[in-house]
Amino acid sequence: MIKKWIAFIGSFVCIYFFCFSVLPFLDEALGFKEAHEKLAEEDIESGAWYYIFVKKVEPSSENVRHTLTYSNWGESKDAKR
Repeated sequence: MIKKWIAFIGSFVCIYFFCFSVLPFLDEALGFKEAHEKLAEEDIESGAWYYIFVKKVEPSSENVRHTLTYSNWGESKDAKR
């Protein structure tokens, strides 16, 4: 039981380290910091782009779901219904 708690707490420590040490370093190293600052300066709603594209893709999701549901990709040629 102690090992599970140590693993649980250790995973949170790893996530904390990744979020507050590795990601800011990558943000600086890869040059995204300037883009983030520009978004903040210009008060650009960058999250809105995500929802615009989701709304454009949403109608086709029904077609994809039907294709996956009713296709016979997983069936062999010899299978009978």
